Amino acid sequence: MTNPDLRDMLQTHGLKATFQRITILDYLMTHETHPTADMIHMDLKEISLATIYNTLEKLVDVGLVIVIDTQKDDKRHYDYYGEPHYHIINNHTNEIIDADNFDVAPLFEAARQASGLNITGFHIEIYGVDPDEAK
Repeated sequence: MTNPDLRDMLQTHGLKATFQRITILDYLMTHETHPTADMIHMDLKEISLATIYNTLEKLVDVGLVIVIDTQKDDKRHYDYYGEPHYHIINNHTNEIIDADNFDVAPLFEAARQASGLNITGFHIEIYGVDPDEAK
């Protein structure tokens, strides 16, 4: 995505398009590693760690980025949420895998019927282990 596109995206979500926000959002869009703030800072040393944390929280608040809290490392991992998908987390290796291979519409409808709310989004984490390691 180009800088003007990122600027528009941030502005559409009510955020000023600062250098830091554009840089961090671009980083998350181009790195599918589900990084922590510290990992992002290792690659973007020109942005202070405090600014990275603050920017990530703003991006989460407006729904552009989601937080994945894994059980193994107790760290917050971040992911750009441009396309609906869910995460599968390997309990042994802590690997986070993106997946989008099922239709969430029936889940949304079931949630709407159960709650009476209009469902606006979702965040699903599925945990598992390698079958050979589970024995």
